[in-house]
Amino acid sequence: MTIADSAKRLKFTRDSQPSPQRDHESERLLRKQETALGYRIMASFGWGADGSGHITARDPEHVECFWLLGYGIPFGEATIDDLVLVNQAGQVVEGILDINPAAFCIHGPIHTSRSDVVGVVHTHTPYGTPFSALAKPLSMTSQEAVAFHGLQGVFEGEELNVTDVQTGQRIADALGAGRLVVLANHGLLTVGSTVASAVGFYINAERAAEVCVKVPNGRIISSQAADAVHPSVGREINGWHIFQWLVRSRVGDPTVVG
Repeated sequence: MTIADSAKRLKFTRDSQPSPQRDHESERLLRKQETALGYRIMASFGWGADGSGHITARDPEHVECFWLLGYGIPFGEATIDDLVLVNQAGQVVEGILDINPAAFCIHGPIHTSRSDVVGVVHTHTPYGTPFSALAKPLSMTSQEAVAFHGLQGVFEGEELNVTDVQTGQRIADALGAGRLVVLANHGLLTVGSTVASAVGFYINAERAAEVCVKVPNGRIISSQAADAVHPSVGREINGWHIFQWLVRSRVGDPTVVG
């Protein structure tokens, strides 16, 4: 691929929208590419260097199954060939690598409970994890936080290492119909109608948590103001656009993942 070809591929505008996929194969490829790119974005921030964290993508055809990175693959080296397909029983049905059991226990019940969710993101971050020790929702003290206005919950359980789907179901219940759930003493988790939006909004959540940690007594945005701002920062397309920026600024050539 030439530099000109790469620039053309990476170009997008304020009016850019996700390209509708016409069949299962092309949609599956897109979701796997976004998942692998999401892992690389995590790695670019230094997240997941110890293997903590996971991104999953619902399969467009076998909707009870989801894709995630095989165990042992560094996040910064993720490609679509490193992803495995997992069914409702936690069994790998496509691919040869093992999985992180916690990924299945946390993400599985969410995918089952939320048919509208395609992507789920969770990892341990410099501000999301410390903030989660407060066991409360993000304060409305930043523009980024407003993306979760009325769309966040808190899982207050003390099961810090999630090893069963029953705990995962309680996490799904705490998430409810929202976009973000704060896992007390653990970290943040976001969901989206695309993998891209779930990743984009995860970055928003981490930034909002940073404000909460650094300015714990910051001015709270009024509910009326949050209501007014939310439509311009809290739509799924906003998360998708954040992802596009992250790919361009943090990964560069998206074809590196396959």
